[in-house]
Amino acid sequence: MSASVAVDIVPTANSLDLYGQPNTHFAFSLSGNVQISIASPFSLFERRKAVRILLQSVQLTFDGQSEVITNALGYSSLRLCSITRELVSVPMELSNSGQEDDDEPARWNVVFDLPIPGWLPASQSFAPGDFGGSSQYCLHAVVKYILIDDYKHSNWSLSSIYSPFRSRERSVDAYKTIKVRRFAEPPTDAPVPPAPMLDYLLRAPAQPVEPQPDSAIPVPPHILSKIQILASVPQRTDICDNMVPFHIRLRTQDLEGAECKRLEVTKMTIDIVQEERCRQVARVKDAAAFDCKFPVAAPELQPPNRALLNPHNMAEMYQLGLCPNPSTDAMRMVASSSLLPFVDSGVHVFTGDTHIFIEDADKDAGKWYTMETLVPIAHHLGSSEPGSDWEGSHVVRPSTTGPLYDVSHALKLTISVQYTMPDTGAVASAALTFTLPLTMARMPPPLPPRDLFPALYNMMCLPDGAFPPPPTSASVLPGGHGLPVYSQLFDASGNRKVDDMPLPRYAPAGSSPDHPDDHTVVVDSCLTNEKLQPRTVSASSST
Repeated sequence: MSASVAVDIVPTANSLDLYGQPNTHFAFSLSGNVQISIASPFSLFERRKAVRILLQSVQLTFDGQSEVITNALGYSSLRLCSITRELVSVPMELSNSGQEDDDEPARWNVVFDLPIPGWLPASQSFAPGDFGGSSQYCLHAVVKYILIDDYKHSNWSLSSIYSPFRSRERSVDAYKTIKVRRFAEPPTDAPVPPAPMLDYLLRAPAQPVEPQPDSAIPVPPHILSKIQILASVPQRTDICDNMVPFHIRLRTQDLEGAECKRLEVTKMTIDIVQEERCRQVARVKDAAAFDCKFPVAAPELQPPNRALLNPHNMAEMYQLGLCPNPSTDAMRMVASSSLLPFVDSGVHVFTGDTHIFIEDADKDAGKWYTMETLVPIAHHLGSSEPGSDWEGSHVVRPSTTGPLYDVSHALKLTISVQYTMPDTGAVASAALTFTLPLTMARMPPPLPPRDLFPALYNMMCLPDGAFPPPPTSASVLPGGHGLPVYSQLFDASGNRKVDDMPLPRYAPAGSSPDHPDDHTVVVDSCLTNEKLQPRTVSASSST
């Protein structure tokens, strides 16, 4: 029996966590080791012999892929990235001598540290029924070696020198799925304040608005154009939250007092929508725009020039022509789902006196009519009918952008207004419809409090996704999680990198290096401040 050589990939963490918005200037570290195991073959007639191999190469590849499957679009795939590193610079001999009789094989760990681009979308699985879009990542290790025949050449001889060259090169590989998660911000042990609100100044359309079905008279456009609407939504919303805060303020501007008394707001409809878009490769301008913005893999690395490492089972069936081609020339599919619970219609009917602008007749007043509410969110959106085409993932997903698959969220607002015509007394009506963009994001789990017992703090196993935070948060991390990665200290040959910035000159305690007798130490700090500005959104109107 031949010797047993096995390989396994052991990453440091169960997932690769990215922080912030996708950015080509950011990179994150994926570290771990490639484990090589050697076991001697079992024999009934003689003692187990030690195994010697000449390790030629350990090649590790991080591969990302995106796929789309729908009845209307068929199957389409794209390689997002392919990062390959050679972990062994020169051949080396490995042997399990002294461990050949052990039940456990001899193991060697080859350490790796790969820089992963910060623009990659998070891992996404297909919707029920294997429809929709997905993004997956995996590590692929290929170990090449030569088995040295040490059974016949126990003593040194000239033939033992050429033994490795007479042996056939062998290879063994392994795969490991890597889950990529993206969080809106790094973890912290401090209380997280609510997300700031973004203000949108909404404007009514200047063209005539069609009346609602229960009225045959439209509201005059010059009346609607005098209505000012200021809506506020969170800068981001955690996908685990059950409510989304929403604020709206209304008033009129430069509208005569008599007109203000004839204008009223009867109801308001609020809905939160999740929109998923799937598209084919190189057939939609959105995909081309993504390629220009983010450096996807080169054309020679794309299928069918190079097959995906972990394609969907349907990929081969489409390539062999066993699945019918799409009957239409559709380039994209859009699935829209409401995130409101089934029992919530989203309609808010105003009761009492609905002439909310009556005080605007006083030119010195100009008060806002304010309404604040919490919009509920359902995390399970139901299921599609059997046999139907893709209708969405049926769960709340983070907002994301990719070359083949996008997820976006929006708050749709409809304001119903009525106006009493001065001549006839007839009631005219109109519905003003606005769409406000929302960002649904994943928030990291909190870190344990700093005031815990230090030993217990260091021993605690934090939830997945808590590491690694940026260097500014290293002080709150236990143990060595705040230390720099290996590649920052050593080069590819294992030599320590030389820091161009020299260490400060020695000075006794209580004095500065430049002025030993001066006990004043000046520390420079860099602060950043970002201000949110109100945004203007053009409005559309509907019946």
